[in-house]
Amino acid sequence: MAMAVVDPDTGKSMEYRELIKSPKTKSTWTQSFANELGRLAQGVGDRVAGTNTLFFIKHDAIPPERRKDVTYGRIVVDVRPQKSEPERTRLTVGGNLINYPGEVSTATSDLTTANMVINSVISTEGARYAGLDIKNFYLGTPMERYEYMRLPVGILPAEIVSQYNLLSLAHNGHIYVEIRRGMYGLPQ
Repeated sequence: MAMAVVDPDTGKSMEYRELIKSPKTKSTWTQSFANELGRLAQGVGDRVAGTNTLFFIKHDAIPPERRKDVTYGRIVVDVRPQKSEPERTRLTVGGNLINYPGEVSTATSDLTTANMVINSVISTEGARYAGLDIKNFYLGTPMERYEYMRLPVGILPAEIVSQYNLLSLAHNGHIYVEIRRGMYGLPQ
């Protein structure tokens, strides 16, 4: 199952909300989500540096004309044993609720162009070919038009709530976030 972790004892797929309820997994996944929030915001203590991708704000700071476009956050979990932080949590934006007025697609080559390049390499003696994957190409790209998201207070790690004094920003059980740089899930 995508966005879930399989419990080795029960074989059950567990999402973040279930992982933080289990005494066996709570501390690991709470810290993983704290690291993700810190990475996106302004850091977590001395442990994680921030990228200023998002800022925690008061509900009143959202422009009135944009309040209808506030979206949700989706927490995605995965275990990647080969990574330095194997228990990985990522916060994605509910892009299906964003009404972005600009272009939301990336120009790509068509199948004919791709076939010509591949055939050229195959039919040229001694030719070499290299593929390239640009990691995090759009992540962290400054946006001209900020987006807004809300997160339930109850899912936020205590150290993030404390460090950013989030209870003072709570509105109807949610914390609001202003997204200023590219994140997973944004249509633009």
